[in-house]
Amino acid sequence: MNNSKQIRMLLPALLVLFIPGHSLLAAELEAAPLFASKDLLEITLAGTFRTINRSRDKEREYDRGLMSWVENAQENSLEVKYEVRGNFRLREDICNFAQLWVDMDKDDVDGTVFAQQNSLKLVVQCKNAASFERYIVKEHQAYQLFNVISDLSYRSRLLRVTYLDTDRDSERTHLGVFIEHKDGVAERNEMENVDLNSIKLAELDQLQGTIVSLFMFMVGNTDFSLISAPEDECCHNAKLFQVEGENHYFPAPYDFDSTGYVNASYAQINPSLRIRSVRQRLYRGFCVPENTMNEALSLFRVNEEQLRAIAADTTYVNERTANTSVEYLQDFFAIINDPEELQDEILDDCRG
Repeated sequence: MNNSKQIRMLLPALLVLFIPGHSLLAAELEAAPLFASKDLLEITLAGTFRTINRSRDKEREYDRGLMSWVENAQENSLEVKYEVRGNFRLREDICNFAQLWVDMDKDDVDGTVFAQQNSLKLVVQCKNAASFERYIVKEHQAYQLFNVISDLSYRSRLLRVTYLDTDRDSERTHLGVFIEHKDGVAERNEMENVDLNSIKLAELDQLQGTIVSLFMFMVGNTDFSLISAPEDECCHNAKLFQVEGENHYFPAPYDFDSTGYVNASYAQINPSLRIRSVRQRLYRGFCVPENTMNEALSLFRVNEEQLRAIAADTTYVNERTANTSVEYLQDFFAIINDPEELQDEILDDCRG
C-alpha cells in the first residue's frame, strides 16, 4: 500500500478520540442518490409474484416487470427484471414472499433517484404480520448502525413497496429495504471486490476484522465468517474488499435478520455454540494485539450517542420496540466499558 493510501485509511482511527462520529475510511466518495437520503421511498413493483413466490428458483428467468415511483411531482416507471435470492429466507416455511434482486438498465435511470444503479438487493417483508414489518425496520437500523462505525459498509434505503401481482390481479403493500450493491461499496471506498472462496487469517485486516466482529457482538450475530464461505464468494454474511495491488482484505457485513438486535421469530442459533437464544451474545472475533482491540473499541465508545439515537428512533416502530433496542445496545456498552466484563465476554473468547 502506498504511503498516502495507508495514511488516508488509518487517519480516522488515529483521530477517533477527537472527532465524534468519524468512521473508518476517511475519503469515502459521495453515495449514489438512492442512498444519499434517509427518507422512506415509496415504489410500486408490478410482476408475476405468484409465480415467483411459488417457484423460488435462482436459475429461472422470470417475466419482466415494471417499477414506478413519484419523483419531483412526476410519475416515473421503468422495466425491471426480478431474480430470487437468499438461502434461509428463501425457504417457504420461513417466508411467504421470496427475497429479490431488482435489475434495471443504467441508461434508463440517469437523472433519477436510481442513477448509477444496475442491480439492487431487495429485502422483502417475509410475511403479512406486523412483527415482520418490525423486523424490516430493525434490519435497516442494523445497516445504519454499522454505517456509523465504518464507511466500508453497505448503505440501505427503507421503502414502502406496493406489489402488483399480474398473475392474479392483486396487490399488497409492505415495508422493504434496498441494499447497496457491492460494486457501489467498493467504488465509494476506492477498493475492489474480492472473488475468493477463502483467505488466510493473516491476510485479514486486523483492525477492520475486529471492528466487524465487535459489531456482530453488539447486534448479537454469531452467523458469520470473515475468512471463508460454505460456497461461492467469501465470506458468510460478509463481503471482502481490498486495495488494488495489496494482499490485505477488509470485510463488510450484511444480512442482519438473524441477529439478537432484530430478534426475528424464525432466527435460529448454531447448536454447536454455547448460547440459548439469538439475544445472547457470544464473541466470535479473532485474537488481536491489545492496541488493535483498543483502537476498535474506541470507535464504538466515541459513537455511543449516535448509535443509541438510531436504536431509539420511533418513526417506524413503537416506543416499546425502540426501548428494547436501546436496552440491547446499553448491555453491549456496559460490557465494553467494564474491564472485568470486557475480559470475560470478549477478550477471553477470542479465537486464536
